[in-house]
Amino acid sequence: MGHKHTIDLSTENRSLGGLSGQLIGFGVVLVIIGLVGTLLMGNLEGAFDHDGANHHAGDGHAAGAADADKHGKDEHGGDSHGGHSEGHHEVHGYVSKWSPWHPYLVAATWLLAICLGAIFFVLIHHVTMAAWSTVVRRLAEAVSRNFILMALLFAPLFLPSQMDKLYKWIHPDPGDTLIEIKEAYLNYDFFLIRMVIYFAIWIGLSWWYHKNSVQQDHDGDLKRTRRMAHFSPMGLILFALSITFAAYDLLMSLDAHWFSTIFGIYLFGGCVLSFHAFLALVVIWLQANGRLTRAVSDEHMQDIGKMMFAFTVFWAYIAFSQYMLYWYANIPEETAWFLRRQENFLWGSWGWLLIVGRFFVPFLFIMSKHIKRNRATLALAAIWMLIMQWADMYYLVMPQIDSGKEFPFTMLDVTIPIGFLGLFLIGLAVSLKGHSLIAEKDPRMPESLAFENA
Repeated sequence: MGHKHTIDLSTENRSLGGLSGQLIGFGVVLVIIGLVGTLLMGNLEGAFDHDGANHHAGDGHAAGAADADKHGKDEHGGDSHGGHSEGHHEVHGYVSKWSPWHPYLVAATWLLAICLGAIFFVLIHHVTMAAWSTVVRRLAEAVSRNFILMALLFAPLFLPSQMDKLYKWIHPDPGDTLIEIKEAYLNYDFFLIRMVIYFAIWIGLSWWYHKNSVQQDHDGDLKRTRRMAHFSPMGLILFALSITFAAYDLLMSLDAHWFSTIFGIYLFGGCVLSFHAFLALVVIWLQANGRLTRAVSDEHMQDIGKMMFAFTVFWAYIAFSQYMLYWYANIPEETAWFLRRQENFLWGSWGWLLIVGRFFVPFLFIMSKHIKRNRATLALAAIWMLIMQWADMYYLVMPQIDSGKEFPFTMLDVTIPIGFLGLFLIGLAVSLKGHSLIAEKDPRMPESLAFENA
C-alpha cells in the first residue's frame, strides 16, 4: 500500500451544519408521504377492515378461513406442506390471514438490518485496528444510533394483540405438538425478555462507541482508542449471539414448525451488505453538498464498493448453501418453507428476482474498480442493493401467509417503508448534528487520510 500526502483537516468542511435541516426536511416529507399514503391507500384497499381480512388479497384468505371452519379449523387454519393432522384437523406453524402488520414487519426489519450492519462495521473496525475505515467510522456510529428509533418502531409489534396476527405460536392450533415442544422458548413473556435484551445490547454498544468517539474529538485521549479496541471482541460475541437469535425470533418463527441453523448468518450477510450500500449513499450525498470532499477519496469509496461486492458473494453463498442442503436431504418438514415459495408462480418469480437481482446483476456491475470509484455508478448500485434488501425481507415474511397461496402485495408495502425511511433519515440527521463528521483525533486518522489501494 502506498501513501499520499496527508490532508489538512482544518481546510475540510467536517460539520453537517445547515444540511441537518435539509436532511430532516426531506425525512419529514417522506414521513408525510408514507403516513398519508398508508392511511389513504389502506382505506381504499380495505387493509384496515377487520385487520386487513377484506383487502384484495385478503378475500382469498377469508374464504380459505371459512372453508377451514367447515373442517373444524380455527381462524388461522389452512393447508401446509409438512404439517401433521389429527382426523380432519390439520395444524401448521404460520397464520393464514394477511394483516397490515406484515408489511410493517418487512419495513422494520429492512431498516434494522442497516443498523445491525453499522454496529458490525464499528466493531470490526476496532477489533482489526483498521485504518482505511477511520475516516467514515463516525458515519457508521451515527447510523447505529438509530437503534433507539428501531426499538420504538418495533414496540407496537410486540403487543400481544399484534403479535397474534404475525406469529402462530402465540395461539397455536389445538394438538400442535411441535409448538408444544418449543413452548419453553416460544412463549410471549420469554420472547419479550429476549427482545429487550437484544435492543439493550445494540443500543448500549452503539451509544458507548459513539460517546467515546465524540469525546476523543475534544480530549484526544488515546486510551479511548485502546479501550474501544479491547472491548470489541466481547462486543462482536454479543453482536453475533443477538443477531442470530433475533433472526430466529423475528423472522424464522413466523413458521414455528420450520428451522434453519444458518438463518442468522443469512440475515447477517444482508445486514452488512445493506449498510455499506447506505454508507455509500450518505458519503456521496455529503460530498455533493461540499462535505468531506477530500477526506473521503476515491480510494475509500473503492473499499466501500469492495465490501458491497464481497457481501453480495457472501449472501449468495449462504443462500445457496441453505437451499442446496435442504433440497438434497428432501425432508418434508425442512422443504415446506421453500415449497410455499416455489409452487406459487409469483413467489417463484420473486425468488428468481432475488437470484438475478441480488446476486448476478450487482456481482457483474460492481466487479470493476472503475464502477466503485465513480460516484454515480456506485450510487446506482447502492440504491439497487437497498431495494433488493427490502425484496429479501418481503420474501422472508409474506409467503408465510396461507401457505404462500396468495401474493398479497398492496400499496402499504410501498408507503410504510417510505415513511419509516423518513424517520430513519431524521434520526441520522440528529445523530450527526453538533459534532464532526469524522473522528478527528483518532490516532489512525493520518493513515486513513493517506490511504491508497494497493
